[in-house]
Amino acid sequence: MPSLSEILRSKNESNQQRTEIRRAERENLSQMRDSSLTAITTTPECYTQYLALQADNISLSAGNIALALVQLPNPTRIGTTDYWHKQGRYVMDEEMQKGATVFVPPRNKNFRGYLMGSYCDVTQTGGRPLKAAAPLAEGSDRMNAAFAALLDTAPVGFVENTRLDVPVRYNERDCVLEINTQYSTGEVFVALATEISYARIHDRGMNRDYDRAAFQLTAESIGYMVCRRFGVDCPMPNADKVEQYYNFFEADERGKSLDLMRQTARNMGDTVEKSIQPRQQEHNNSRNNTHRQYGAR
Repeated sequence: MPSLSEILRSKNESNQQRTEIRRAERENLSQMRDSSLTAITTTPECYTQYLALQADNISLSAGNIALALVQLPNPTRIGTTDYWHKQGRYVMDEEMQKGATVFVPPRNKNFRGYLMGSYCDVTQTGGRPLKAAAPLAEGSDRMNAAFAALLDTAPVGFVENTRLDVPVRYNERDCVLEINTQYSTGEVFVALATEISYARIHDRGMNRDYDRAAFQLTAESIGYMVCRRFGVDCPMPNADKVEQYYNFFEADERGKSLDLMRQTARNMGDTVEKSIQPRQQEHNNSRNNTHRQYGAR
């Protein structure tokens, strides 16, 4: 019969072995992520595949999108089991062990760092059909509200210029957005999403390294993600020079660059989302009716 000391020693060795295995798994996952990020920022086909998936899962980090791409076959909408439960769906039993291993934040907010978790694609789930957001239609109140909200995300002012040969152009000399109102609202929306991105990158001239051609892929990628989120037709950016753009980036810098781009698109999109949410509009209408009945305070 083992002594108490032997039990403690065995338990300690077992815990240490489990910790080492977990550390090795984390290191392997980090290497897989970095390898995928390198492929995304080197190969045009990988970049465009990444960009579409990131746009459809804008709240997820670029690193986790990269991990999903190399572990799941043709992923589209992805998330944790908790995420799918909130959507009224569940991960099918036979798919529980077939998800993509990713880094997720701990539920305990006092715990620093990230844990390993799992993302599953919508094709691995069952349950309530996903609600597809209605695309912004030309001439609709939602499109007009979305356009006004998108304009609010611009760090510079705007002027009307009907002599432009394009819907919108960021004038870096005067730090202003020039808008040609002769184009449709949809055409202006698409161009505006990209031109605002140029303006953000330029930072009113504070970015000494700013060059429109050098930042074309970044600006167009941000604009594409914003437009895709709202079902507005927007061409996929030309990624032929993606390797040249990221040539001197380390793997972690590539991930940070992609994530900064994602976060910019998310912030712009969130502003637009708030302006067109039906519940918010209903709340505003109800509030206005109350004010009419009882008077505003």
